[in-house]
Formats: sequence, structure tokens, C-alpha cells
Amino acid sequence: MALATQIDKLACGAVDALGTGQQACPIDWDRISTVKLTPRGFSDAEADSLVNVRKAQQKGNAIIINNVDRFALVPQEVTIDTTDGSGKKTVSGELPYEYELMFKNQGLNFWKAMRSLDSAGVYDVTFYDVEGNEFFTRSKAGLPKGFGSYLIKTGQYKGKEGNSPAEFKTMIQLSDYKEMERMAYISAEELDYSAQSDLEGVNSVSLIASPLASLATSLVVTTTLLDKTHFVEGLLVTNWRLRRNGVIVAISAITANAVNNTYTLTIPAASAGTYTVDLFDSVLGVSVIQVATGLLFKSNVATVVVV
Repeated sequence: MALATQIDKLACGAVDALGTGQQACPIDWDRISTVKLTPRGFSDAEADSLVNVRKAQQKGNAIIINNVDRFALVPQEVTIDTTDGSGKKTVSGELPYEYELMFKNQGLNFWKAMRSLDSAGVYDVTFYDVEGNEFFTRSKAGLPKGFGSYLIKTGQYKGKEGNSPAEFKTMIQLSDYKEMERMAYISAEELDYSAQSDLEGVNSVSLIASPLASLATSLVVTTTLLDKTHFVEGLLVTNWRLRRNGVIVAISAITANAVNNTYTLTIPAASAGTYTVDLFDSVLGVSVIQVATGLLFKSNVATVVVV
């Protein structure tokens, strides 16, 4: 399905035709539950599908922020000047849209990740509501893109107190209020995925390489999520990159051990030098990998020296 055929298409019955002066079906966004950040000005003509969204994540062209507990518009009043004498009013300024996102029970690592997105004029923003509908804008040339952001800022982390959950807020200020007037959408029926259940962020992986002796033919790597307790299952030989002094070393096989949270990599006899190992997608040439379940992972680069 082409992207152009997905945009602004809405299936509804005759009883839903409640537009003003037209018979087309209306659409409004419900509470926003998911946000997608893309590089400033980024536009993709490919069909909006789960495969393509995940590929964009791998390439660094999409960041998914899910589990928004509360989403609220921060009202911005229009600046109006009144002329003395005549009392005529004129609009001297209109501020851009501003939204506040609330997150609860997401933990310190998620808060740190959100803090890393603090920026001014770096990202465009696409919204998904709880019904699964996607909302974005168009450039003046008509190309679909996210709403330009001027400021993204995550506030202080409030820890858990008794029955009150840990929480924090993120503010998103859009840069051009006119982009809201060029808003476009893709209804949930036109998407092959649910933003709430199918889209996830990239999981951070902690790799710790065990010491490697000269002539050894196996390298043991502890492979867990960032909490260093959950084993990363489902990795294949093709998900790994091993280098010696910067040159690729072939891995012939791997063995997973979920009890010890390790993978054993079968390698040519080790020789003196600096070995580095990380997760890598050699086809796309990116450091974010996708496993068979669709989950995305990105690791640190673990180092071990052979003397």
C-alpha cells in the first residue's frame, strides 16, 4: 500500500457524516498515548507499516516514546492589542502549541533516556492517539512530516512515595502553529500495527566480555538488558560484530546460556591485540539490531585485550 493512499482516508457509516458543510467523515484525535520523534524536516514516502517504522528506528530516523499516561494541551493565549480611542483590536502574535506529557512508573533509566532527548529545534513530532490514529503535518510542498518542535524538555524525576507512583513530565513546544492547520492523519484502519502494543523503543543491552587468552577459540560475553539481570534471548550469529584491532573477525557459531546470561562465540584462535564485540546489523550498517520477535536492541562496545 502506498503512503499517499493511506493519508486522510477514513471509513465510516452514513450516520457519522457530521462535517460542517460537507458529507465527509470527521476525525479528531483522542488522548495521545504514543509519540514518534524524527529528525528535523525528515519525510519518508514509503508506506507507513510496522516493518518500515522499525527500519526507521534502526537507521536512527525514528524514536518511539510509548506509555504516555497523561497528555494535555497547555493553553497559549493570543496576544491582542487594543488601539486607544477607536478601541479596535488587532492580533499582534500567536504562540505555538505546547503540550505536557506525564509518565508514571517508568523508572530511572527511562527518565534518563527522556532527558537525553532534551533539545531545541532538533526533532519533528508525530502523535498517535489511544484509538491508534496517527497525526502529523505536511510541509508547504505537501510532503508528510512530523510537527516541528522548538523545545523538548523533561523535568525533574519525582520518586515513589507510599502509594503515589514515581513520575515525571515532558514538555513539547511546537515551532510553527501554522503546521497545525496543515495537519494530516492516517486512521488506525489504514495501519498494520497498533502504536500502543506493537511499537516499542530500542532496548539498551549491556555486554561484558570475559578475559580472552591467546589461542582461545571461544569468547564468553555476558549479555543482559541495562538492568544487568534480564537475559537477551534470540540473538543469532548475524547479530554480532567482533573485531580485532578494528578488523572484522568471523564468528562461526554462538551458544546461548540463559542460566548464566551469556553467549559463547566460537572464533578463530585468538592472538595478541584488542578485541571489541557489539551488536550490529551488517545489512543496514547500523548499531541497532532487530530480532525475530521484532524487538530492537542496541549494545555498548565491550573490549578485551589479548596479550
